Amino acid sequence: MPILLLTAQLLVSLTLLISGAAKLGDRRGTRDAMVSLRLPLPRAHATAALLLPGAEIVLALGIWLPVPLVPLAFSVLIVVLLVLYWAIIARALGFEEAVSCSCFGTLGSPTLSRTTLVRNTLLLALGALSVIGTARSLPAHAIMGAPGALGQLVLAVLLTGLLALLTLGGTSRRSETGQGAAVVGDRPSAHEPSDAADPRAASADDADLDYERTPTPFGMLQRSGEEPVSLAALTAERAALLIWVRPGCGPCERVLNAIGAWRAALEETVSVHTLVRADPAGLAPSVRERAGDSLARDIEGNLAVSLRATSSPAAVLLGADGLLAGGPVAGAEGVTAFVEEIIEQIGQARDRGELISPSA
Repeated sequence: MPILLLTAQLLVSLTLLISGAAKLGDRRGTRDAMVSLRLPLPRAHATAALLLPGAEIVLALGIWLPVPLVPLAFSVLIVVLLVLYWAIIARALGFEEAVSCSCFGTLGSPTLSRTTLVRNTLLLALGALSVIGTARSLPAHAIMGAPGALGQLVLAVLLTGLLALLTLGGTSRRSETGQGAAVVGDRPSAHEPSDAADPRAASADDADLDYERTPTPFGMLQRSGEEPVSLAALTAERAALLIWVRPGCGPCERVLNAIGAWRAALEETVSVHTLVRADPAGLAPSVRERAGDSLARDIEGNLAVSLRATSSPAAVLLGADGLLAGGPVAGAEGVTAFVEEIIEQIGQARDRGELISPSA
């Protein structure tokens, strides 16, 4: 029994240490996760993301303090925290769409699933065993009073490492997280907009470019209350920037907040389209307000599949010459850098007098 209790304490402590350390380097991801999980008091998210990593680390270390009753108090607080985490995840599994959560910062699988709930159930059980262990004055009692305690401790450490890998593992981290940039293709950069935006502009030598341009595949999108339109029709006169978002996803919310400014900077040369899976008319007013009339439905996800932009958020630039002009890129940072590069290139081309307005 002592070895089981000691292993539980070690595993819970190590898990919280890893979780806290990972969150320290990914506070933006922690805030995004709070948005994705629809936690209340959004104004407090920044403060919570700042304090939570330190709190997890303090709790992880507190159960080892050689002070009467202090380890027990910290163990009880850990169980309370694990119960809260369990309830948040169980609630999120009932959402209409999958949720990404930086439960372990930059580590582990970010997409919540029933496996995530099983993992947290295991942690909760270990937390309860940890309370029993600290109530029995472990590990001091186990080390000093039990024969062969040092060997048992070594075994417990090895078991803890194995269980920690199982706890943090599961599925691999995928680009659907929206955490950071993920590029599919040779280069995360837009083709020179002066070539992509206007079929009448001087054509560049594609062979000299790192980005391999390929024909725009067939695909359809649909604005609310309108007939579906093909990508070929969409880019008949000017380039088109497609941006996929999933309302409620933390990184997607950041991208949505920037859509208005991007449209203002690009609309004369590049049309901007904010793509979602659902009917735009059924989305929250805040989403429709930020996306404006750029909001459109990616019918059954056909564009995301054909353009290999299955992440959220993601972006692709389509040229007016029937070829892909940049992307796909994924993640809030990746999409933001991608769009800012397009804006910069268009500004440079305009300064050089190389841009021909589609309406000219």
